[in-house]
Amino acid sequence: MAKFELQTLTNYDNESLIVELKRVANLLPAGQINRSEFERLSKVHSSTVSRRFGSWRKALEAADLGERFNDNNETLSREKIIEQLKVASAKLGNTTITFRNVQQETGLSQRPILRVFGSFRNALVAAGLSQSPRGMRYTDEECYENLLDVWTALGRQPVYSEMKNSPSRVGPKAYVLRWGGWRKALAAFIERVNQDIPDEPAIKSESVVEPSVVSSPKRTSRDIPLGLRYKILSRDRFRCVIDGKSPATHFAVTLHVDHIKPWSKGGETVIENLRTLCSDCNLGKGASIE
Repeated sequence: MAKFELQTLTNYDNESLIVELKRVANLLPAGQINRSEFERLSKVHSSTVSRRFGSWRKALEAADLGERFNDNNETLSREKIIEQLKVASAKLGNTTITFRNVQQETGLSQRPILRVFGSFRNALVAAGLSQSPRGMRYTDEECYENLLDVWTALGRQPVYSEMKNSPSRVGPKAYVLRWGGWRKALAAFIERVNQDIPDEPAIKSESVVEPSVVSSPKRTSRDIPLGLRYKILSRDRFRCVIDGKSPATHFAVTLHVDHIKPWSKGGETVIENLRTLCSDCNLGKGASIE
């Protein structure tokens, strides 16, 4: 008689994740292990493993599986991604496909698609394909923006049932259909968020002397990307840093991520120059520097 097993891990410490990596590796044919293959058989999302060890490569190395690392999926060119999309379409015999179709047929992950095209829909257009009707009502980015709105309103990670209520505009079933489960949708959101958070600058050796180059510094965009907004809101505990109000504890409060030194006066869109304000404090500030 088949044994029942939990579909999630009971512990998420380093040792448990390494055991899970080795368990999945034993189920896969000899050769390289990519994220999509791992997620198909694993009880934990690959992004959780990557964050714990610093990268997917380092996670496999920690489990003595470094020789099975495959980075081809992370560095795919525009042409190669389009080719993979067309391969999935041909296998299904349909020009209307979902991301899940593509992942199942080719193993292509979301990261290279977002890096090159910005969204799955843009990638399909470039490949001359169309998105399945069940995924056309909302784009990936609209789902992420909606999830951030609900997260901000609650001041914490929402649960499945809370996506049915205001301020959510996208029901929980849409997330399940698109990503194959609520936990997977949350993991995809965190993976998307992490793409917008800048890496820590590398510390340069004092022995290296670089020639000075006179050039005009390139300014950051005025728009604050989704991941950076989440980073600031989370850092400020989803409340206004001036009056302490939050949507979770005060009626009709809306939060904004604001430039401390206005962008119009030379302020940059970087973590150090951003803060969370409620609409009242933000509108009252105008373009002044506080």
